[in-house]
Amino acid sequence: MTNEFGRDIMKITTTLRYFLLATFLTLPAQQALAGADHDNGASDHSESVNHDDAEHEHDEGTPSTTISKAMASRNGIRTGIAGPGTIERHLKVYGRLELPPDQRIEVRARFAGLVKSVSAGVGQQVSKGEVLAIIESNDSLKDYAIRAPIAGVIQSRQTSVGEISGSAPLFTVVDTRQLWATLQVFSAQRFEVKPGLAVHVVHNGHRHDSTLESLAPAGQGEPYILARVLLGNPEGDMAPGDLVSGEIDAETIKVSLVVENRALQQLEGNTVVFVQQGDEYHARVVKTGRTDGRHTEVLAGLDVGVHYVVESSYLIKADIEKSGASHEH
Repeated sequence: MTNEFGRDIMKITTTLRYFLLATFLTLPAQQALAGADHDNGASDHSESVNHDDAEHEHDEGTPSTTISKAMASRNGIRTGIAGPGTIERHLKVYGRLELPPDQRIEVRARFAGLVKSVSAGVGQQVSKGEVLAIIESNDSLKDYAIRAPIAGVIQSRQTSVGEISGSAPLFTVVDTRQLWATLQVFSAQRFEVKPGLAVHVVHNGHRHDSTLESLAPAGQGEPYILARVLLGNPEGDMAPGDLVSGEIDAETIKVSLVVENRALQQLEGNTVVFVQQGDEYHARVVKTGRTDGRHTEVLAGLDVGVHYVVESSYLIKADIEKSGASHEH
């Protein structure tokens, strides 16, 4: 009886040892598997968060405002796409507007005679071939017409009905639809200037883009040469003698990222560009480089391909500042 009880105890002890050993051997694998599952879950969660936030990672905590698409359209808010561009290095020059010689013509009578009628006055617009006066020839006693040789404006009239025409001009006709901008180029600039370069002429705050047509000495010992640029004047807002300034493109520099100057605003002491993301507009602080007055190089703070506010960016700034002021109260 005692021997059988002892054998039973030994069997139970052996079985318990095998169970504990098996448990001990499999526990590290289970722990490792659980740890791997935990890591995978954290990684998946992390990837999900990063993916969702990737589009807005630059804009967390930045000043922003929300404006509906309809409201933005009504207020003239327009966007552009940030990308590569060029920066121009300019030479500043000054000068005045002149009338090209072939666009000012003095009209004379072909034959001396009696002026029988005059149909054009000072300031009148005339077309090419339009009758300006009728004269009776002294030689043939026949009437003939004085016609405008070019389309333009009657600048002056030196005759009246009943007078006898001679060799003096009867009318002066000028065509101001195109004008020369004659710009002074001094010696320090001369080696960089040549015909064909782009030129931006500013007249009364308006910019006119053209190209440099010709260079010529100024004469009379002047320390500069004259650069002539042909400008269109379809609105007639420019006149010979008007003072102008010009910027000659001495060099065009390619850069990896530019924005239009009107997009740049000052906000909280920083230079910013407003980036559009749907109906949201976020201020991005940017580091700027070279500028030519129209475009500015962006060195940091903005990515290629983003939509940024070009027109009416000041409205975005005002809305953000207004929102900030209301939160302070």
